[in-house]
Amino acid sequence: MRVLTIITALGTILFFTIVARAHPASGIVVDSKGNIYFSDLETVWRVDTAGKLTPFREGVRGRHVHELAIDDHDNVYGADISYVSDKWVSSVWKMTVDGNLTYLLEPTGEPPRGMSIWLDTGGNMYWIDQNNHTKTQTLLLRRTPNGEVTTLAGGAYGHADGRGADARFGSVGGTTFGPDGSIYLTDSDSLRKVAMDGSVTTLATKLSARSSQDSPTLFSSEHANLAGLTVATDGTVFVADSGNRRVLKVANGKVETVFRSEPPFFTTGAFATKGGDVYVLEVGLTLPNVTSGPRVRKLSPDGTISAVATIGEDRSQRSTQAVAVERAGIVAESAVQFVWEGRATKYALLAVAVFAGIFFIRRHKRKER
Repeated sequence: MRVLTIITALGTILFFTIVARAHPASGIVVDSKGNIYFSDLETVWRVDTAGKLTPFREGVRGRHVHELAIDDHDNVYGADISYVSDKWVSSVWKMTVDGNLTYLLEPTGEPPRGMSIWLDTGGNMYWIDQNNHTKTQTLLLRRTPNGEVTTLAGGAYGHADGRGADARFGSVGGTTFGPDGSIYLTDSDSLRKVAMDGSVTTLATKLSARSSQDSPTLFSSEHANLAGLTVATDGTVFVADSGNRRVLKVANGKVETVFRSEPPFFTTGAFATKGGDVYVLEVGLTLPNVTSGPRVRKLSPDGTISAVATIGEDRSQRSTQAVAVERAGIVAESAVQFVWEGRATKYALLAVAVFAGIFFIRRHKRKER
């Protein structure tokens, strides 16, 4: 019976590990007046300049909004993904600051190729066409306003700088436009830049490398450590490294950690304002499946971090039971992470521990007889 309990517990932990690795929201943008917009996966929220938090676009259960974009006229763009009647339904929408919504793509189960929230000033859309399971090719597509779709850059799965089809991408996570009009994206553990002529340049690599200060999460994987990113007016890039609960600053080839999230929170998105502030979106999850947040915090140019908004429970008013559950979940996460990202040595140690446990349980039963 005890052996069965152990096996059941391990199965439950692995199940929730898979759930935890689902793709959370990374969308956060700030308009020219200082209003902040962010997604909690279903609802898009707004924090006005007075700090008031209100729904900007009401959520619908099962309808997910992962990313957000904003243009020079303060229009906010998002894409919906829903699973309805055994079919994936998607749409692309635009909302004005007054809350007026129009669809660039009406909800459909068969979206045309290349539809996206990422638009340049000419109205061209840019979309990453990839499959992280087959890993055969990764393409950056450009769709013109009249519907013509071409490949701006990319080809077979891999990593290579170059122009057009000579460039190679791996698993692209986050995408954004820079002030120079180029597209910046996270690709596996690298930061890359794509000019409008299709030239691809790698700005930094090995961004997921951990230090002794990092606390990895169950959301990390070989292609999903790096999430949302933002580019400041001076070209400095800030990358949300979800797998290591931190925000990285990349400038002039130098990489440094400028923001850290404490468990159970991890970073998923960031947005840099013209004034030099960086707003960071965080989501919290504790095993088995307890959510905390999301929340938004501000990183000021002097390094000061301040709270902006939190969705859900006031963490300062939590019960003793809630705190205990969270701490237990964090311990469980650390244990599962040890196994999940382990090499052969770790699995060997785990196997030895399991068999040793079974041996001692059986020996104990014999003595009881």
